[in-house]
Amino acid sequence: MSRDRQIVTNYDRCVLNLVGQHLMYTDENTSKFNQEQQILTQFKQVFEQLGAIIVTAEGQLLLITQRGEQLLNQYFSPYTPHSLPEPLQNWFKHQISLLISNGKVSSLCLPLHIEQLGKQLLVRLISNVIGELYILILEEQELQSFSVSSLELIGLTRREAEVLFWVAQDKSNAAIAKVLGCSQGTVRKHQEHIHRKLGVQTRTAAVMVALEKLGLLKGSFVAISS
Repeated sequence: MSRDRQIVTNYDRCVLNLVGQHLMYTDENTSKFNQEQQILTQFKQVFEQLGAIIVTAEGQLLLITQRGEQLLNQYFSPYTPHSLPEPLQNWFKHQISLLISNGKVSSLCLPLHIEQLGKQLLVRLISNVIGELYILILEEQELQSFSVSSLELIGLTRREAEVLFWVAQDKSNAAIAKVLGCSQGTVRKHQEHIHRKLGVQTRTAAVMVALEKLGLLKGSFVAISS
């Protein structure tokens, strides 16, 4: 290796491992090293903007971005720098236990939600991306309300959103039809479309999935069943 090449840090190796399988070398006259460095620089710029943490299967924190450190300090008190707070550690261990028992992170185990002053921290696990290491992605979001407008944001039409809104208020199909000025058959047809879009089979499950998508479910672990 020539002297002008910078020493690759553990952080660089982890980031390169994330994108290594996507590297393509189209110019034979450009060295593999230089292309890796270019991609590494671009990816690190994006990666640093995320709240990202790289941990071992045992929950040992190896790397954390500056944004990740800021979010942990903001949402967990007291917070010890460069370590996983106990609630996050417990959630991570639960996810890993599901991974071991099911062979994958269960889709029924929701991301971790923590609310604070009109905002929420959403933590997602990306499993087995760097050998035996894992990535936690931390994202801060504005809290949504369960309204017709917010339901449109998850992919429902205006009328479908109106139907689901009233379903969540425990209205019968007859009552919903009266409110919306349509037939019960039309309400049922809208519900069929809602169920198909949300991948569910019942009214209750549709409301639960909508709540999940809006980040309004309380607690770290919520199973949705039909």
